[in-house]
Amino acid sequence: MRLFGWDTWRGSFRGQPSPSDLETCSDLEEENMNLTPERQQILSQFRERVSSLLPPGQQHDHDLLQWLVARNFNLDKAESMLKNSLKWRKDMEADTVLEWEAPEVLEKYYPVGQAGHDKEGRPVWIIPYGGCDMRGLLSSVRKRDYVRYTIRVLEASRKDMEKQTQILGHPVTQQCCIFDLENFSLRHVTWKPAMDVILQLVQLYEANYPELLKCAYVINAPKVFTLAYAVIKPFLHEVTLKKIRIFGYSGWKEALLKDIEADQLPQHWGGSRVDPDGDPKCPSVICLGGEVPTKYYLSLSKSNLSKLDDDENLCTVTLSKGGKKRLKYEVKKPGSRLKWEFRTEDFDIGFGVSRKIKKGEEEVIVPLQRVNSQLVTEEGFLVCMEPGTYVVTFDNEFSYVRSKKVLYRINVEASS
Repeated sequence: MRLFGWDTWRGSFRGQPSPSDLETCSDLEEENMNLTPERQQILSQFRERVSSLLPPGQQHDHDLLQWLVARNFNLDKAESMLKNSLKWRKDMEADTVLEWEAPEVLEKYYPVGQAGHDKEGRPVWIIPYGGCDMRGLLSSVRKRDYVRYTIRVLEASRKDMEKQTQILGHPVTQQCCIFDLENFSLRHVTWKPAMDVILQLVQLYEANYPELLKCAYVINAPKVFTLAYAVIKPFLHEVTLKKIRIFGYSGWKEALLKDIEADQLPQHWGGSRVDPDGDPKCPSVICLGGEVPTKYYLSLSKSNLSKLDDDENLCTVTLSKGGKKRLKYEVKKPGSRLKWEFRTEDFDIGFGVSRKIKKGEEEVIVPLQRVNSQLVTEEGFLVCMEPGTYVVTFDNEFSYVRSKKVLYRINVEASS
């Protein structure tokens, strides 16, 4: 079975990076020192082309090389990429985003924080994504605000690089990121709006922050992460892919400490730093995420997510107190999509998907979980690589005092 059409992981996953993960590409510093005469000429030509577009402070070799490296030193493509990015920065008000007062829920529950710097002075960011409640965040803010908050983090990193450049006396142009997937599960990847935003952010990063990344460490990665990584990989530049190092539950602390001094990392992530109260995760500088309280949720009428209107062709089912409804769908062709959209009136509901294996036995695909579909329309899909009978369950067994009305649309789209 594949979710969202994700390919299976090629090769074994034993908690250690594969040889391809350990490869590193030449970064901006290396490019700057090792330019061939031909590429030096291309750099000079590029500077002439874009000098009127950039302020003098952004015309250093390392500032220009990021666009050339991202487009394999193709002048026309690099120039087009830069122009598109400048327009994007204006549209997103990226130059003033650090002055933006972000919604409180993002400040409290968007999991990210700068730990310190690596041995070369690059900022080190920790993203404890396993603790991210994407459903809660996207139910509480407009998608544009979520994206803009990510831009604010990236711009804060660039500002830190400028300070480090002045302090150290040499250009600091890249950052290191540590993505901690502890507690990562299928709930992070089976909700379509969340995956849509993730892919948008990946494309945004590649198009507007080329060569910003020195290295990305993905740690505590469970096997289910291979599904998510397979769908994200096609959107990443080959240069970026070579900078990603994936670890399971061991080996990553030693790898981090090769590049980062212990006093620059919280104790929880292999370093020696703790908060004044002794907390090894340093929540004073690293937001750990966590479940977003429903008090932050936007009403359904104001939510940025797709909605189902009463006049649409919806099915309706009312679950009694403590009741359950199992809906069966036949999938005849491998690769078909089982798609769902539903909402409930007034209260939450349990939802899960399974596949019948034989009489009395089922394989759980989407684990049963309670969702706040009274606030935000729930939508998602999975690609069914195995034909058979799939069972969608609406569950109200946890409620002994209220019946629940569910409006839904579920269908199977055969593969082409």
